[in-house]
Amino acid sequence: MARAPSVVNEGDLVVLAVVRGGSVRSYYFKVRSVNVYSTIAGMVRGSSIVGRGYGECFELADGEACVLKPTLREILDNFYERATQVVYPKDAGLISFELGLKPGMRVLEGGTGSGFLTSEIARIVCPTGRVYSYDVKAENLEVAERNLRMSGLLDCVELKLGDVRAGVREEDLDAAVLDIPDPWEALEPLSRNLKPSAPLVAFIPTLNQVVKLVDIAMKSKNWILVRIVEVSERDLDFSREAIRPSKTTTFTGYIAVLRKVNRIQNTLLT
Repeated sequence: MARAPSVVNEGDLVVLAVVRGGSVRSYYFKVRSVNVYSTIAGMVRGSSIVGRGYGECFELADGEACVLKPTLREILDNFYERATQVVYPKDAGLISFELGLKPGMRVLEGGTGSGFLTSEIARIVCPTGRVYSYDVKAENLEVAERNLRMSGLLDCVELKLGDVRAGVREEDLDAAVLDIPDPWEALEPLSRNLKPSAPLVAFIPTLNQVVKLVDIAMKSKNWILVRIVEVSERDLDFSREAIRPSKTTTFTGYIAVLRKVNRIQNTLLT
């Protein structure tokens, strides 16, 4: 027997996809029965949304509206607070892939920021896994906590005030990710906390920092640098009349992938 579709409740996060003519525009809000929302196809009362099933469409004065449950990406883009520069989904997806994330893994994050990448990691490793996320600023952790609570991912995340460059207490970690200005400073301290062969990914905004990381990694007996990549993404604006590239951010940073090893000797220095 098919399960009944979930229903919109007061205070839920909602995506309202509105169609008028040949165009579609999405609106994002926490729905309240007493509110009235303005769209390209007419006004919508919150009371006409609460109680509807997700995926249900209804007529407006000049078009149609469909009620959608937001995905994690939509929650990140439209509901999360931003206290810092964030890791975008195009980068978070590849980082998760390079880390080999799966349910049950224990993952270290250095540089919580606003909790965007934290959320993507938690989405995959929860509910049986654990994310240990460190930041040196208490105000960042407060924003990240509110964001993670909004998306329902806080239960398997431990937010910690601290500097991963000074080392961490967690042991036998399955993977680690660093979004800090000088990730090379954390390599040796963290080499004691990750399992042999475990991946570590560093997200780096400039080539100057990449050069520094390459130099340090090549000298290390505990790490081998296996990949550096730049990721680009281009959205398209679309309607029935025209489809064209939109103005989007294509470059956000470099992704460096390292693996924990135990060299007998560092042949790169001989």
